[in-house]
Amino acid sequence: MEINYTNKPSITTLRAAIRKAAAAGARAINIHWGENWIQLEQLPSGWTGWGWIGRNGGQDLAHELNRNK
Repeated sequence: MEINYTNKPSITTLRAAIRKAAAAGARAINIHWGENWIQLEQLPSGWTGWGWIGRNGGQDLAHELNRNK
């Protein structure tokens, strides 16, 4: 699932978008803000993430998603 922002998203906005995409059954989530990006992918062992938007890292967001299953 691709999610694009024109304005810098807050951590609250990122979390809500990720939860919504995961609830809709997305196995891969790509979030872009200009040239900044976060990519999340669901593996058999759980979610993993890469990239950064501001101070928000993909792996940190993946850990949150895994904790809140």
